[in-house]
Amino acid sequence: MKTDKHIHTLLTSGPEAFRFLTGGLELIGSYQDRSIVFKELERRADHVFEPDNSIGPVYILEIQTQHSGDVYDRLVLELVLYRKLHPNCTVHGLVLFIERSGDEPESPWQPYLGVGSLLLKSVYLDEIIERARIEQPDHPLLATFLPLVANNKELAQQASAAWQQLAARTEPDATALMDVFTSWLMERYKHQTYEEVMAMLHLPTTPLEETRAYQQLVGIGIEKGRIEGRTEGRIEGRQEGRQEGRYEGRKAEARAILTKLIRRRFGDLPNWAVTRLQKANTEQLEAWAEQIFDAADVATLLGSSLD
Repeated sequence: MKTDKHIHTLLTSGPEAFRFLTGGLELIGSYQDRSIVFKELERRADHVFEPDNSIGPVYILEIQTQHSGDVYDRLVLELVLYRKLHPNCTVHGLVLFIERSGDEPESPWQPYLGVGSLLLKSVYLDEIIERARIEQPDHPLLATFLPLVANNKELAQQASAAWQQLAARTEPDATALMDVFTSWLMERYKHQTYEEVMAMLHLPTTPLEETRAYQQLVGIGIEKGRIEGRTEGRIEGRQEGRQEGRYEGRKAEARAILTKLIRRRFGDLPNWAVTRLQKANTEQLEAWAEQIFDAADVATLLGSSLD
């Protein structure tokens, strides 16, 4: 399953998730996450956390899902390039490995790693989760990661409690955690419908578009209620105009919902995808929305830009 984008979503959901996933690094004050392009080498650092007040340290992260052989080289290069642009900043680098098996013990940078070294650090998600199960068994991120790390038996036994724990959250990170949980759940069972997965794991059978996380993500129903409220009670002579207006309102609503879902799942939309969404009718937009959990990328969902 895809992990990089989802872990990035969690890292940016709040300081507690950042602390949990980085093995204890604390963000003091307000931070912004952004992607930086180093033009001289045409290289981009995707996960850069900068303090708003320019006082605290900057953190550059690499999320590594499998062994590559050069992740430490890439990170050190990014640290050097960032320091060149901001010579007065304190910059720390961290590699978040999904599993320890993805680490690079042969790297010449290994001697510079260690628990006491903040300049260059590595952590292992599998070990962080295992340790949290012992020390913080009720931590909400353990519920979020359940579809990713649990075996089938564990998922069947624990999915309902995990769902309820996330659904009950009122903290600012609640939507992000539920969104990632649901995405991983649907990716794990990508050949089944949302309703089938919910029934199989004994989860609430509330339709996807009525769940709190979905409503918070796309704002569904708010504008729809206003439009329908205005049109109710119109005189019979305006019936045709009312029907046309409701259809256009439904299409605009579907386009807005799908656009936000795509951005949440795949990132910014290319220009060709924006154009395709604008030209699509309501039925096509709703069909794409139903397929979003099965698509690997925007091109798979909407069709090639050359179509």
